[in-house]
Amino acid sequence: MLIPLREEIRKRRIEKELTMSALSKKANLPNNALYRIEKGNFKYVFPIRAIAIANALDCDISDIFMEVKNHDNNIRKN
Repeated sequence: MLIPLREEIRKRRIEKELTMSALSKKANLPNNALYRIEKGNFKYVFPIRAIAIANALDCDISDIFMEVKNHDNNIRKN
């Protein structure tokens, strides 16, 4: 599972001049997905969604998500 870096996602979205809804649509996610991620409603994001968001923002997953290394919740940035 991946932990979203909410401020970094928001910063990159704004730099691309995308609304939350537009980025959700570009990433083929539900309309409110980015809103919920940026507002912190999700602690973790599935890799498939992280890949879609990173692709839509033209960046690496490690730029906008931190990976949970193992089950004891140690976290590392890729």
